[in-house]
Amino acid sequence: MKLTKEQIEFIDDYLIKNKVKYWDVRMELLDHISNEVEALMKVGSSFTNAMQTVHVKFGNDLTIKRLNKENTGWDTFPSLYADSSGYKEFIEEKRQGLTKGFGKLQRKALRLFFTNAKSLILYACVLIVFLYTKEFFAVKTMHKTLLLLLMVMALTPSLVSLFNLKNTFKSLTINTALLSSISGVSFVNGLLFAPKIFLEEGEQLSPIYMFIVLALLFPFFYISIQLFVKQLKKYKSIYKRLV
Repeated sequence: MKLTKEQIEFIDDYLIKNKVKYWDVRMELLDHISNEVEALMKVGSSFTNAMQTVHVKFGNDLTIKRLNKENTGWDTFPSLYADSSGYKEFIEEKRQGLTKGFGKLQRKALRLFFTNAKSLILYACVLIVFLYTKEFFAVKTMHKTLLLLLMVMALTPSLVSLFNLKNTFKSLTINTALLSSISGVSFVNGLLFAPKIFLEEGEQLSPIYMFIVLALLFPFFYISIQLFVKQLKKYKSIYKRLV
């Protein structure tokens, strides 16, 4: 038995009320729940009973308690909105899977970075410019410049997301991609600040060390920006087709 348009809209509204705020997760659950409910209705279940069965199957509680009119005890009755812990667990598992998936994409993109002629030319130019300019600037100035460059690259996905707030925070995929993309900020802090505790007062990190840091982090930030923008465009396109 096929669900009516009103029943599908009910399921979508049910998911929203159960705090499934990410549209991409909601679309996945909507399809899955619709199929489950249709299957149950084919064997004689009513739409309401089928919804209750699927609700519990996802790990949600169906019982809600309210104080009775006499204020002497509790009345219990089934409600599709009594609990949404099962969906919270589903979203968290989905987030973990997306994080792992994005990590795999990053590793694959890094391998491609070192086999792509354009990427290698850009990489070489950045390193050569650093080696050339270090002869004309003080070590302290080079440190500040390198820190600024890497922080800007690390936070570029965040800057891009500022112009796409609706898409970023309403899609679990884009939200997870953003968090994975800006994870490199901790590398900047660890490699450019932490070593200073081992230096004498007034002593600066050596240009060679800063060169190594740039050589290590530039490819990671470069591909992270590309991957985030790619994911953002992809899911913006999907969302536009849905609405």
